[in-house]
Amino acid sequence: MRLVTTMMTKKELSDGDVSKAIEILLSTFNNKYQIFKYNYDDSKYHETDIDLFDVVFTKQNLHDGISKLISCYETIMDEISIEIDFISANDDTHNEVSRYEKDVNDVKDFGLFVTNRTIPDLEPYYSSETCNAYVNLTHVSFGVYY
Repeated sequence: MRLVTTMMTKKELSDGDVSKAIEILLSTFNNKYQIFKYNYDDSKYHETDIDLFDVVFTKQNLHDGISKLISCYETIMDEISIEIDFISANDDTHNEVSRYEKDVNDVKDFGLFVTNRTIPDLEPYYSSETCNAYVNLTHVSFGVYY
């Protein structure tokens, strides 16, 4: 599976910040990766995608894998001094990014969404001083078949 980490920011992430994020992700997920940056004229946000190839989640390790992702995102948030919202899913986050662009709080159907904000009317899967993580496995399976 291709695990997509989309980082949404108001300012474009520097190459150094992207390198830090990759280093943090690769310390846990030692996979090949590809980076994409998007900034459309009509977009309020900058999008940086880090796609990790051949990530395998199973029913037995899915929650552990999600916890590892959250830990990576939390470390990135601590080490990069720009506000970042993370959208994570298998294979593609285009639909999620489109919804996020319209309403940054419309994240209830995202597989994994990590932010330093509190999302109204949603209970976090994980919460700390650094971040709130919201998980919904109904719409995103992270490649796991039940």
